[in-house]
Amino acid sequence: MRTATDEGGEAMADPATVDPSSAARGRRGSDHPLPAALVMIAVFAFLLGVVELGIGLRAPGALWVVALFAGVFWIWVAAGLLAWWRRPHNNTGLLLVVGGIALFLAGLVNLGVDPLSVLSAIFATSPLAMTMHLLHAFPSGRLRGRLSITTVVLGWVACPVLQLVVVLLSASAPAAVPLVAAVQKTLGITVMVLTAVVLARRLVVADATHRRALLPLFGYGIVAVLILAFAPTIVGALGWDPAIGGVTQLIVSAAIPVAFLLGVLLGGFRRTGDLEPLSAWLGITGAGGPAVARALAGTLGDDSLRVVYWSAERDEYVDEAGGPVDPAQRGPDRGWCEIRVDSRLVGAIVYDTRMTADPAPVRRAGDVLAIAIDRERLTAELLASNDALTQSRIRLVETADRERSRIAQDLHDGIQVQLVLLALAAQTIANSPDATRETSEASARLRHGIDEAAADLRRLVHNVLPVTLTERGLTAATEDLVDRLAIPATLEADIDDAALSSTTAHTAYFIVAEALTNTVKHSKASWVRVTMRAEGARLRITICDNGIGGASLDRGAGLHGLLDRVDALGGRLRLRSEPGHGTEVRVELPCG
Repeated sequence: MRTATDEGGEAMADPATVDPSSAARGRRGSDHPLPAALVMIAVFAFLLGVVELGIGLRAPGALWVVALFAGVFWIWVAAGLLAWWRRPHNNTGLLLVVGGIALFLAGLVNLGVDPLSVLSAIFATSPLAMTMHLLHAFPSGRLRGRLSITTVVLGWVACPVLQLVVVLLSASAPAAVPLVAAVQKTLGITVMVLTAVVLARRLVVADATHRRALLPLFGYGIVAVLILAFAPTIVGALGWDPAIGGVTQLIVSAAIPVAFLLGVLLGGFRRTGDLEPLSAWLGITGAGGPAVARALAGTLGDDSLRVVYWSAERDEYVDEAGGPVDPAQRGPDRGWCEIRVDSRLVGAIVYDTRMTADPAPVRRAGDVLAIAIDRERLTAELLASNDALTQSRIRLVETADRERSRIAQDLHDGIQVQLVLLALAAQTIANSPDATRETSEASARLRHGIDEAAADLRRLVHNVLPVTLTERGLTAATEDLVDRLAIPATLEADIDDAALSSTTAHTAYFIVAEALTNTVKHSKASWVRVTMRAEGARLRITICDNGIGGASLDRGAGLHGLLDRVDALGGRLRLRSEPGHGTEVRVELPCG
């Protein structure tokens, strides 16, 4: 069972460069009911506005006011539907649509229909409360912070609640209406001023990225709430027609959804995707590491999103490169959604809680990604194990080379020196004037035998580790091999011996020596060619002849044993030997 437990909120945006995001956009409509529902809301809102205009035709003098309310209503609903479509998990779109409906209800008073006028009177101040709520909830769509929550609650009390009280008292106790209206006005102005203070503070403390997203709306919002709060008072103080204050408020309200859209479109928001295509994409591609994080960021619309992995050995989170997680990722505005497989912690999704408050989509994404993240963890462990195995095999090869060098050195400095001394002693005995003829002849034969043994020992030492290879490098040692062949041979070498590790040089030499030995013994070739080139960090060797072919790595222990050595170094050895077409041995080794 795979689970994701959450410690925070939602997301911002990333360009849709990831396949699952594209697939999600392509599949919306038939598989998901949201677009169809938005179309229905749009049609319904359009018809409401048309009906409002139709009724307004009965009072031509007020038709321009009715048309103005209908236009503002359509603007709010259109902005809300667009925001809702782009980010379905964010409440901003829904709030804009509800705000448009509040404006529609507030404008019914202009139709001159008594029942509608009563309904309009109840909702007359609701657009102000909705505007304030939207400003405090942006960009996540949910209220954050005690001051914002308190301000919005007081705003709803000042507008719909006290407005309803005023309407009820107008019919039952008209004398109390001025007092309640005064309280309502004072409370309304207070919450509007507090809203401007909260918005200004959020802009000041925001970083550059979030300020870009917040500035279009909050900058206008600060001005708008102050105009909405004080416009009627200013108009009354100047002795103007009160209708001017109402029209001013309406025009200011009409621009608010436009500011919201600017914040959404210019502030880095991207349309979110669906989790089903993401799951299918992960199953098909088997992607991991950075690709998984990019796919998730594209699906959730949060370009700041990161995927981190839990290291049980280190008891901490690490990034995809195995390094410790940046402490900045644990800030107060960063949410952590833990990813678990069978109750075992395997990683976490780190995201921005300032841009989205609803953790549900992140938790669902965590469930989808749980197996992918666990697979990434297992892959990392396998790679680490494979790397450790490779290093272990290289160390074995290097140990064998060191042991070979030690043996060769011991033979050269120990037994060979002793044989030379014994040969000198035998020669001294043979040349002694006191030695009999038989003794001299026996000593001479002994010296000759010692010389042959010393020569055999030198050949053995050369085969174990040529002095030319250790003292002059791979090129000179290979030239010595080629020069001593019994058949015509050529060597083409373009390498820097200093750039080769001793293990690579030894392996290359023994492969060339074994291949040339097989050529002379078995191929019946009339020529052989050796090519050695360094290309980047790889050494490439080719040994080819014009012999009878038919060679195989399965026969004989020479090249087959070297094949294991090549594989241990991370190289490749290929043999092509078709009967009658000669033999070609190709070897690729790491230079380092």
